[in-house]
Amino acid sequence: MPESSKLHAAAVAEAGRSHLNRIFTLLGALNGKTSPTDHLEEDVFRIREGYQNFRLEQVESESPDTNFRAVPRPEDVQLVFFARTLQRTQLIGHFLHKGFEVPVHYSLTGAIILERRERQFHVWGEPELRSNVILPFQFAPDAKLLEQFPGDETLYVVDSGGDRPEYTQLRIAAVRRAMGITLDLRRKLYEQWRAREGAEARQVLAVSGMIEDVPNADLTENLLALSHRVYVPWQNSELLEPQLMLPAYRRGLLMRVVNTAGTDPMPKYTWFVRMRTSAKADPEFGLTRCTCIAADDSAATARADAFSARLIDERLPVTFPAEDWDKLIFPLKLCRDYLESLVPTRDTVKSYFART
Repeated sequence: MPESSKLHAAAVAEAGRSHLNRIFTLLGALNGKTSPTDHLEEDVFRIREGYQNFRLEQVESESPDTNFRAVPRPEDVQLVFFARTLQRTQLIGHFLHKGFEVPVHYSLTGAIILERRERQFHVWGEPELRSNVILPFQFAPDAKLLEQFPGDETLYVVDSGGDRPEYTQLRIAAVRRAMGITLDLRRKLYEQWRAREGAEARQVLAVSGMIEDVPNADLTENLLALSHRVYVPWQNSELLEPQLMLPAYRRGLLMRVVNTAGTDPMPKYTWFVRMRTSAKADPEFGLTRCTCIAADDSAATARADAFSARLIDERLPVTFPAEDWDKLIFPLKLCRDYLESLVPTRDTVKSYFART
């Protein structure tokens, strides 16, 4: 890591410790109690609204019988850039408002792009990173407390927007708000990348996550989205089931994802690649879903073949024992590791707010 990046990481880490102290003080001013948990709210509440608005359509009649481990590598497609987001929302405390409990959350949100040149990785641009204390403003005992909160350019007090005085629903609202912040940071960083690098069609940006709800006008054809989730409750989701039988190093049939709500169909192309296999693994082992945009079905088929060949190369080095290692490529693990090195661990957050 360059010296400038090390200094930046140290400064951000020090700011994180200061943030915890300021949030602790705010919770006391709200007459709240600390109640930190060791789990993430994202693991408890799965936000799935909107998937039913998208329809899957079959583009190919069958999967190609191609072993992408053995085919020549496309010279016009290189995986050079890799992007990932960070979102960790922890319940840290609560306060009373007119006889009902109101949760307070600490949420870390961020986005990063790494660039690979001659097998060396470097941070592209500057990572987007925010610390957030999230609570429903309308239930705070004194609005002035929030107005006077000593935030800064990386620490914000954020309104979760929850409107029902129900503890669980307010927790879900906090996760939704954190997700919105995360997507905004990803969009901001991607727009910077697109302006500087996006015109070079052969240099691909591999992004961790889903892009189905992103307008195609905001994307480029040299972006490849990778998701670990096999099942998504789209219309025609039964088309996903045959992909579970996909052999190793093959790609599944090409499908189109279309938005059926509103006036913009935002058509994307999606398919699965089996990165690796094991005789004792479950059917989803090594199965990665790829998504991109393309001018038409023919162009999408060619892109799916080229992307799949390059993606198979990324199965090494193996990221075991990382979570979802069978689908996690090494550059995206580096993205996660770098972002997590900049922020307090979930155990640190729990310990800090459990001190009284």
